[in-house]
Amino acid sequence: MADVTLTTIMPTLRASIPEPIEPSLWPAHTIVTTADVAVAAISMARLADVVGTPCVHTAEQAPPRYRPRDWQPNDVSVAVASVLRVRRPRPGVVLVELDAVLPQSAVLDQVRLIGRASTAPSTQTYVVSPCDGSTDGPFHRLPAPLPSDVHEGDLLCFPCLVALRHRDVTQASVATPVRAEVGRVGAVEDQR
Repeated sequence: MADVTLTTIMPTLRASIPEPIEPSLWPAHTIVTTADVAVAAISMARLADVVGTPCVHTAEQAPPRYRPRDWQPNDVSVAVASVLRVRRPRPGVVLVELDAVLPQSAVLDQVRLIGRASTAPSTQTYVVSPCDGSTDGPFHRLPAPLPSDVHEGDLLCFPCLVALRHRDVTQASVATPVRAEVGRVGAVEDQR
């Protein structure tokens, strides 16, 4: 169950104060504003504007509340994806398609709308992401709380518990592998 906060009870407050995050699930030095998330002083909305989506930013893991002496931080990532399509098949159901492949390590309970502040109430949203088809059929349906006015072109930002590469979140195009044949250097001249 989601935590009940002032911004959950009164969504209009999101225009003036940001929704709280769980700091242990985000990288160290993460700052949330009403319309952006900054990780180690890098704006995720600006990063998406400069390099396009999907994009990934890797930073150091936040320390746990009670850390052992030998604790060493790992690298974790924040991914930014763009909303490609929104479908509302029936009241209360919002399906969102992203331009990114959702990694297994994505923490979608912490998903954030960035690039604009929304005062619409949060609704249960399903992020529809292509997958291999072996587990949930052709799509993963993962619950993610988002404002009910989410629309095409919005940017979503979410933490991932491992370090990701760009290729981990990009759509893999279906391509036929190229087969290369290895031959002797002088073989071509011998055939002439």
